[in-house]
This record gives sequence, structure tokens and C-alpha cells, in this order.
Amino acid sequence: MPQAFFSRLLRRSPWVLLVALALVLSACLAGNVAAPKAQGGVLDLSAWDLPRQGPLRLAGEWEVRWGQLLTPQEFAASGQRAELAHVPGPWSKTRPGQELFSSTGAATYRLALRRDQGFGGMALHLGGISSAWRLWADGRLVAECGTPGLEAALETVRLASTVVPLGLAGEPQGRNELMLVLQVSNHHFRDGGVLGAPMFGPAEALQEHYGRRAALALCLAGALLIMGVYHVGLFYFRRSGPAPLLFGVYCLLWLGNYVSTDSSDWVVRQLLPRLPGVGLERFGLACLFLSVPVGYAFFRSLYPGEFRRALLHMAAWAGAVLAALALGGPSQWLGHALPLFYLFTALLIVYCFARLLRAWRRGLEGAAFILAGFCAIGLAGLNDMLTDLALIASVPLVAPGMLVFIMSQAFALSWRLSRAFTAVEALSSQLESKNQSLEAEMAERNRLEREVINISEEERRRMSVDLHDGLCQLLTAARLRCAVLTGMPRSAAEKEDLAKLSGLLDRLVDQAYDLSIGLWPLEHEATGPSLADLAQRFSRSSGVPIGLTQQWGCRSCPDGKATQFFRIAQEALSNAVKHAKPTRIELFFCCEPGGQACLRVSDDGVGRAAAKRSKGGLGMGIMVHRARIIGGELRVEDAPGGGTVVSCTAACEVLQEGRPGGAPHNTDAATEGKP
Repeated sequence: MPQAFFSRLLRRSPWVLLVALALVLSACLAGNVAAPKAQGGVLDLSAWDLPRQGPLRLAGEWEVRWGQLLTPQEFAASGQRAELAHVPGPWSKTRPGQELFSSTGAATYRLALRRDQGFGGMALHLGGISSAWRLWADGRLVAECGTPGLEAALETVRLASTVVPLGLAGEPQGRNELMLVLQVSNHHFRDGGVLGAPMFGPAEALQEHYGRRAALALCLAGALLIMGVYHVGLFYFRRSGPAPLLFGVYCLLWLGNYVSTDSSDWVVRQLLPRLPGVGLERFGLACLFLSVPVGYAFFRSLYPGEFRRALLHMAAWAGAVLAALALGGPSQWLGHALPLFYLFTALLIVYCFARLLRAWRRGLEGAAFILAGFCAIGLAGLNDMLTDLALIASVPLVAPGMLVFIMSQAFALSWRLSRAFTAVEALSSQLESKNQSLEAEMAERNRLEREVINISEEERRRMSVDLHDGLCQLLTAARLRCAVLTGMPRSAAEKEDLAKLSGLLDRLVDQAYDLSIGLWPLEHEATGPSLADLAQRFSRSSGVPIGLTQQWGCRSCPDGKATQFFRIAQEALSNAVKHAKPTRIELFFCCEPGGQACLRVSDDGVGRAAAKRSKGGLGMGIMVHRARIIGGELRVEDAPGGGTVVSCTAACEVLQEGRPGGAPHNTDAATEGKP
């Protein structure tokens, strides 16, 4: 179900996000569509209901005195004919004879507001003014930001976005005109003027409006910070490709640009109010210039076959040069280079849109989300560049565009994680099923191995019984018959031949009995096969003394492990006698019901390194196999004083059923080999 939902969302995501972008843009642009505009330095507010319709921007034609910083009295007393300047607008477009981004100097603006209901409780919200300003309302100085000056040495730069109460609460209700005078100077930034139209309305409504703007600015800044740090951390911990790192750096660069410009009311100054304004603007421009090549590199890392490497090199060189110019170069050079950068960026936006559209049509992973988000940031970027060049009258839209872009990346990331989790769940289910099948197969194999061992032991028992009851009895009868014949009168030669035959029959009988006992040991003890008999036979046949110590905790061995321990001891003794050249062997067995059963065979021979190994021997493998059958562990180690120690331990899972009182059955025997 989730996979199908995300598949349908993936097919529709470009159109869904584009509709969301359209709604965001319409909300941004529809606020003051029918708001009145100032004409000839006068703005009539009679048709605008401020309490019901809310604050409005004081946009339109303001009176202006270029190159002068005048008080209201000086402005009124000057005999010059006032010119008109459009607000909002940079001096490069509103001041006659000014080049693009080369407007420095000073100016004084004046606007008359007319309203039938009076101006009690009204306020102004000012922001987006470079680089210092001073405001009068009806001849009274109500606010200033920095110190305006006719020269750079006389100007004090300060960037701020603030709500200014006009102090008209006690004015009579019949008052219907308010005169605003605004001094502005700029000697440090690339463009001067009133770049953002002041907002006029009730002080409480403006405070709410300013609070919403600050909250949205902090929200977007936080989103950019979180996405940037998250993707950088994702690259650090899982370096599967450069895409997460590039996107993280891209978000952090946009964060640096956004918090350092009037688009966010210089939100960084709310946290660090002492930051210098000129350095702040230069830092924001440097982040903007570097974000373009980083964004292109991000797209190329996702779809290397769709984006050309040559354009990446061009964007990287342009971004690096302009970033260095923004941080330390003359503002005049930056002003001339900025339109060219905007043109290059606009062409790059068109190119990236075409390549992402092609990637989407080819069905490349995540291309739908990336395309939809890029449409938002691309259109917002074109809008802001044209607005900055004063080619269109609009508001900054990079904030909502960037929000849609990072949301698209979040959707893409969610989709990838959903697919990854679905794949992991499927693999986990398959692995669990295979584990269950493997466990069942291993259990069946262990059962079959135990069955094979039981059948083998039963066959050995049958062969041992057949040898003991058949061949051994016949050989014993033949030996007795020979003894009878020897006692009868015979010649010396016949007696000598019968004596040789009797000795041969004696050895055959002994060998047949040894073979019978080796195939299946006679259970002289109730606990299981006799280790004492095993030690005696090996000591007698090899001439090596074998010491035996046994501690049995049960009268009998209910779980049948004693037989496997016997076979392991048999193989270990055989290996020690054949390869270790020992002078003595110690055999130890201990069993604690409900605890551990332990077998240890140690010798004082030459050790494993010097021992003579037989070619193609299977003894060690057989011992390991028998230990695994009973769930035990076999270890072969060098003894501290020389020689070898073979040990096997296994859990004893039966309850105490030993001798009365639970006392162990001890056997301590040492047999001396006889030649």
C-alpha cells in the first residue's frame, strides 16, 4: 500500500508541487492588488478601510530632492520644484542620469497621506532602505536608523527592519492629512533608495505583520539549516556519493544569502546585532554567487549523463571570481558584473529545466521531485533577478521558492527511504524464512547424522558379537583341540609342530578378541563403554603406561553421549601412541549431571609440531564430527611442559540420578604396559 501510494505521488508530484507554488505566489502577490497608489506626492486613503482591509504599502510617486538631506521645514521652504520618484525603487532607475548599481549620495522624500478617519494609533514599518535614514511625521522626528550623511565619512551605516509608531494617538479625529519626510543616504552599498515600500496601518496590526514576517524568516532559515546540516552529516556517515554533500552546502549557502539580505529583514542581526551592515551584504552576495555552481554540481552528481561538465567549470569560475569580488572588491566593479551574472544564471536556469525535464521523461530516479522543486526556485530566482534589475515591479519570492525546493528534496528523500525500508523489510522477511528453513535443515541433518552414527554403532556391535560368538569361539575350540592333540603320544617332531600351532592359535584368539572389543567395547560398567578396558588394551599393545581417572555422576548415561566420548578417547589414544612418542599418557573423564562432561587425553610426547603426521589421516576430522554430534567442543593444544592435550567438553542435560547422596563414582587406575 505505501509503495503504491508513493508511486502515484511520484507520477503526479511535478504538478502537485507546481500548484502549491502557484498558490504560494498568488498569496504573496494578491495582498495589495487593489491598493491605492501615491500620485504626485499624495496618497489618498479615503477608499481604504485600514481596520478591515489591513495595512497597505505606501507605493507610488513620492516627492524627492536629490543630493540633499532636508528637514520638513527646509523641504517646504525650498523654492525648487520637487521631482517625483517611484517608491519602491532603486536610485539607479528612479534618479535621472544614474547608471545601474552605481547610485551613491543622498535624497529626501516627502509624501502626504489623506484620510477621513484621522491618524490616531497609526505606525509605519520600514525596511529595505540602504544605508541610513531618518523619518519625520508632521515635522516631528519619530525614528532614525544610522546617521544619514552627504559624504561617506559622515554616514553611519545600520540595517534594520522596524515598526515606527507615529505618536499621533492624541490627535483630533477630524485631522485628515499627515506629512511624512524621509531622509536617505547611501555611500557604501551597490544601490541606494527605498528598495522596499514602507507599510502604513494601525500599530498593533503592523506589529502582528512584522511578527509573522520574522517568524516566517526564522522558519525558513531553520529549515535551510536543518536540511544543510542533515545532508552534510548524511554524507559524512555514509559516503556513497557527493550528492548529499552538495545539497547540504547548497542549503547552507542559501541560508547565508537569505539571512544577510532584506528579503528576511536581515534576520541574522536579530541574533548578532553588532554585525557590520556592509560586510553582511557582501557576505550574502558571495553566498549567492557560490550557490549557482554548487547547485549545478548537485544536479550533475544526480544525473551525470544529462548535465555537461564544461558548464560546471564555467559556473565554478564565475562564482569564485564574483564571490572574491563581493568579499573584497570595489562595489562599482560588482555593480557592472552583476547584470552579466544574472544573465548567465537565467540561461543556466533554462538549461537545467530542460535537462531535468528530460531526466523526468526518461524515468530517472527522483527526477520528478527535483524538477518540481527546481521549477519553484528557478521561477522565484528569475523574478528576484528581474526585480533587482528594476525590470519588473514585484516582491522577493526566493523564500517561498526555496521552501518548495527543499520540500521537494524532502519528498524525494522520503520516497527513497520508503523504498529502502520496503526493500529491507522484504529482505528481512526472506532472510527470516531462509533462516527457518536452514534451521529445520540443520536439525534434520543433525538427526540424520545421529541416526547414521547409531546405525554405524549398531553395525559395529553386530560385527563384534558375530566375531565374539562365532570366530572367537571357533578359534578357542581349535586351540583346545590342539591342546588335546598335544597331550596324546606323538613323536618329537609332531609334538613340536603341534606346539607351534597351539601358539599361533593362542595369538589368533587374542587378536580376534581384541578386534571384537575394539569394534564394540563390552560394557563392564553400567555407565557405558569401559574406559578402563580401553586404557589397558592400548597400554598392553603399545607398552606405554596409561593413567586413568574417572568421575561418573550417574549410574548410567541416559543421553547416550558416553559412547561418543569413548570413541573420541579411542582416537586420541591411537594418535598419541602412533605420532607423539610418549613415555606416559593420562586419560581423564568427569561428568556432572546438569553441568559439563569433560574428556581430556594428555601425553608427554614430542608435541604437535614435531609429531609425525600420517598422509590422508581422518582421525582429527572424525573427532571434531563426533564432538559436534553431541553439541561439544574439541580442542587440541600444546601442553605447558611439552606434549599434547586433547580435550572435549559437552553439556550434560540429564538430571542427577547418580549414586545415593549424589557422590561421584571415582576410578583411579594406572596400568603399566607389558612388552
